[in-house]
Amino acid sequence: MSEKQKVLVSPLLAVSTLNQANLIKKLILSSGYDCEFKSTITIHDINRKDTYAVLWFQLALVEFLNDAVFPYIYCNKPKAIYVTIEGIPKKPNVIASNLPRLEYIANSEFTANCLKMVGMKVIDVVHHGVDMDLANKAVQSCSLLRQKLMNQFKDRCKILYVGRNDPRKGLPKLAKAVGILNDTRPDDFVLILVTEESAKNLFPKKNVVFYAPFGSLDYFKVLQLMASVDYLVFPTLCEGFGLPVLEANSVGTPAIHTWCPPLTEFSSKEFNFVYDYVEEKTVSAGASQWWLFHDYPPEFLAEMMDYAIDVFKNDKKQYAEYCMKALEHAEKWDYRKVYRRLLKHINIEVS
Repeated sequence: MSEKQKVLVSPLLAVSTLNQANLIKKLILSSGYDCEFKSTITIHDINRKDTYAVLWFQLALVEFLNDAVFPYIYCNKPKAIYVTIEGIPKKPNVIASNLPRLEYIANSEFTANCLKMVGMKVIDVVHHGVDMDLANKAVQSCSLLRQKLMNQFKDRCKILYVGRNDPRKGLPKLAKAVGILNDTRPDDFVLILVTEESAKNLFPKKNVVFYAPFGSLDYFKVLQLMASVDYLVFPTLCEGFGLPVLEANSVGTPAIHTWCPPLTEFSSKEFNFVYDYVEEKTVSAGASQWWLFHDYPPEFLAEMMDYAIDVFKNDKKQYAEYCMKALEHAEKWDYRKVYRRLLKHINIEVS
């Protein structure tokens, strides 16, 4: 080829999804193509001689996909729309749009089922992936941070939360669970928070440390932090995928989380510490979608955190086995394995 062929990608500009878009870009580049991120892909962009294929990676809502409708329908080059969502799009919005005319690749079976409920055509499911090479580098380079945390918190079990503070993340439940543990085993743990400052007022002062604002650490530093603690806690009520659980496992750190979809699609009870939800309910998330909450009492979370702390403190051999199993499991989700299937939709074969 005299001119290197290019894949245009329109990525969803959120922290976790942008990380995934960068992994997709890396795989595209390794396959011999160039890759360009564009917030909006136009007909002019598609018609360029060097454009080989087009990939939209977006939230499956009208306001995110509406600009893609005409270019997608018009495009006669390889194309795909890769989507996520945390619940069900509001049907009147979908019916009044052209979204049912398009074909979608969902990032989870959960996402696929939510879209099918409102008549959107899902042609495949491709789960998210992790960069195991980067995860291994994080593990190998985190000794100073690990030692710093050990010096600061001694033999207490270090539990990390990384994420936003919004209604579907379950931080009020985590705060109540910490309060319960403060009453029952106050000297055995510490919760380390990487979240928005608005969450500070939710938590008791005891055994809670605000480490950094969410989004202020680069991705590699987050992986290093995950590798330096003893558990990740993920108290979510509603996800399109739930990537922090897989990221923690990729550095050999077990996670504590609700056993709910879509986490059930890629997590495991064998080494992660999970608890059941008691009710599935829809919660309005503005004019565009219904969040699908998997609700549980905070006592469930506190009980599982208590058990995880007990394993860490009293059975080091079993804890080490859980860490090893988490790492081995995450290797199955390396991005070079899972995203091969996605790139086939735009006629790129990964060697």
